[in-house]
Amino acid sequence: MLPSSLECLASLIYTTASGNPLIQGFSIDSRNTTKGDLFIALTGARDGHDFIQAAADRGAAAALVSQPTHILPSICVLDPKSALSDLTKRLRDDYAGIVFAITGSQGKTSTRGFLHSILNRMTSLKNDRTKVLVTKGNLNNHLGVPLTMANLRSYHQFALFELGASAVGDIDHLTSLVRPQIAAILNARAAHLDGFGSIEAVIRGKSEIIDHTDSNGVLVLNREDRAFAMWIERAGSRKILSFGQKLADVIWTPLSEQQLHLGFADRKLHINLPTLGKHFMENAAAAAAMAFSIDASDEQVSRGLEEAIIENGRMTPIEIGAQLLIDDTYNASPQSVRSAINWLSSKSGERLLIMGGLSELGNEAEFEMTALGIYARNKGIDRVIAIGSGLPIAEGFGPNAVYIETLNELTSRLSDLTIHANVILVKGSRIAGMDRVVELLKHMRGAC
Repeated sequence: MLPSSLECLASLIYTTASGNPLIQGFSIDSRNTTKGDLFIALTGARDGHDFIQAAADRGAAAALVSQPTHILPSICVLDPKSALSDLTKRLRDDYAGIVFAITGSQGKTSTRGFLHSILNRMTSLKNDRTKVLVTKGNLNNHLGVPLTMANLRSYHQFALFELGASAVGDIDHLTSLVRPQIAAILNARAAHLDGFGSIEAVIRGKSEIIDHTDSNGVLVLNREDRAFAMWIERAGSRKILSFGQKLADVIWTPLSEQQLHLGFADRKLHINLPTLGKHFMENAAAAAAMAFSIDASDEQVSRGLEEAIIENGRMTPIEIGAQLLIDDTYNASPQSVRSAINWLSSKSGERLLIMGGLSELGNEAEFEMTALGIYARNKGIDRVIAIGSGLPIAEGFGPNAVYIETLNELTSRLSDLTIHANVILVKGSRIAGMDRVVELLKHMRGAC
């Protein structure tokens, strides 16, 4: 566990070091390097060895390299990326606290936010919220997980990792690094199909989290996912806690667009979430199940869920004059778009959906987006604006859909296209940059 000497880190991966400075953390980007970091010189489109001097200028104490360097003390290995994974495993070996891991096609980050808030409540008796290590931003991949693990310290009571994947094998690798005692599979749905290839492969990929979860640990599973029976079989002797609206251990029941009832054994909780939409209620139930597995109290779960800080762009309501703008631009999968459309369809007045394209759907992209346009029309959405690669959404919606090729073109037309709407929901994959549309609307209506 860090801080550690360079020689000690080298010994963990059965090699030697030149020099022996104290290492405080890991860095893979010279621009983000801080004092005491071990700079990992990765090779790819750009060679990290070319940035060792820049990392040193920003305070790096040493480098993990595949080519000898005289700029910094170093550990020289055949493959720095592989060595980074090996170091991560060794750092995990030294940790005695409880490790949580979350995966799924959608809802990972909001579930992480809900659970993080509950865990904070569980450690706040000493007014010390530094006792929870949690994934930040989108650091949920083969590089982000090691960077998070480098911040793990003995004083952390809990460590919470979000695990993302774009192909079969990704979750197997990441879970082998973090080895959780408590793991959750939120769902397995049509996302990242360009990497997985099929929904069946998505299911296999998400299932990999089971194999590296402690044999005496707990698996939290979505009772309503079609892969539930397969996950149960694969779980072996591990304890199962399910969540769902029926026949589950933790049952969630919507009471309004923000309020829900949670039932667990003989416990009954009434929750008022800080987010809009039933899909967030499902995520809150998953987080509650993970917390119940370590004996969280009703108050810790209730207050944790209600006080959770969910990142912007996740069904975030913004009042712009007489209009209600919903910012759901963080990312998008077909299922999350349907969930957002379901919410929008329940509103009164003129309902406008502004959509960018969906990414990482491979050969299914046109079919999935056309189906979303049809779904929006059938749910009674009044108008659709589709942008860029979202053309099939407009085609599926048919009349009352407007297609605009670029965000720049939209700028000059946005006011006229949105002036009569009562509720505007903006969504699209992160690469579509739909957060720019939200900022434009706020600026036009004087909300920022």
